[in-house]
Amino acid sequence: MVDGILSDQKGFTLLEIVVVFIILGILIAVAIPKFFHMPEDAAESSLKTAVVELNARENLAWGRWKSDKVNYTVNDIKSNLQGFIVSNDNTLISSYSFKRKAVVSRTPPTGDTPGRWVIIQFTY
Repeated sequence: MVDGILSDQKGFTLLEIVVVFIILGILIAVAIPKFFHMPEDAAESSLKTAVVELNARENLAWGRWKSDKVNYTVNDIKSNLQGFIVSNDNTLISSYSFKRKAVVSRTPPTGDTPGRWVIIQFTY
């Protein structure tokens, strides 16, 4: 008779509920920091995309120089970069949309390789 009474009860034990809360707490602890860093990650991705664009432009201009002897300057490469500003000394890229900036370096082109833009660090 006792077995029949216990088997009719339904619900969660206290241990199961505690385990669920612990798992939820871990998920929240992982998710919240990622949520707050999303704008920062977006800014960095945006600046990385700008550097990819600069390198693509550099490759195209260098290819024209190698094949057709069309000279180019760094100002030709960085002009009209939509949404971004490259500093006059070519060491900083900033965005119209984000406060974050990228410190960059540019190696000049040689006879064998095009110039190369690289992000050194991100700053504000």
